[in-house]
Amino acid sequence: MVSTKRILEATHYDTDKAAHTHYLRNYDEYFRPLVDKDIRLLELGVLHGGSLLLWRDYFERGLIVGLDFNPVEIEDASGRIRVYQGPQQDTALLDRIAAETAPEGFDIIIDDCSHIGELARISFWHLFDRHLKSGGLYVIEDWGTGYWESWTDGVSYRQPPELRHSPFWYRLRRGVARLQSNAFVKRLPPVRRLVNALKRSVQKRQYHSHDFGMVGFVKELIDECGVADITHPQHGVAPPRTSKFREMRISTSHLFVVKA
Repeated sequence: MVSTKRILEATHYDTDKAAHTHYLRNYDEYFRPLVDKDIRLLELGVLHGGSLLLWRDYFERGLIVGLDFNPVEIEDASGRIRVYQGPQQDTALLDRIAAETAPEGFDIIIDDCSHIGELARISFWHLFDRHLKSGGLYVIEDWGTGYWESWTDGVSYRQPPELRHSPFWYRLRRGVARLQSNAFVKRLPPVRRLVNALKRSVQKRQYHSHDFGMVGFVKELIDECGVADITHPQHGVAPPRTSKFREMRISTSHLFVVKA
């Protein structure tokens, strides 16, 4: 039975999650089925530790684990909070944290740490593959830093030109696609590779894409969602690999992945 007695409300905690009301709505939706369970939660980037107290009070049976680059002092009479110090990309440290606090895997992992794409990418794939339970949740906060020129790896977004339909380019793309399906082309690998290269060249400027910092990392995760289509040989044939993700949801600067 799912408890309805606790409301996820962050106003009285030293955390910026209170300023992002849609964060709390998203968390409430995904976390409510786990609220009365003996869960293991890891948060990367905890600043003063206010969010750890929030999760401790919300998950009354859970063990709450935090990691921050700077030392964190927190008063916790419950004994259900563990805090570690170090960088999020230190995979040996991540392994030690998991071994000491969640040897069977974490139920929830939240990345509110550096918001730097390269570092978030390292910790994501290491923790997701090795230390997140099947059906577990991995949450990434503030991925929109990839649009900020002032951020370490952020770049200002450039507005694409107004979209206009070009009959010439449309006919060219259709013609290349028909050429690609030609039986003669399919029989000759060098010709097939040449046609594929032509198609890639014609198609690549069709859509504008910003792929810097955390935004680029998020788009990598979208590719993992589409891996069945990426890896199958042709339409109608079963894919050789399915996605590691059961579900992925993106909202403003907030991303949830459910592990398959």
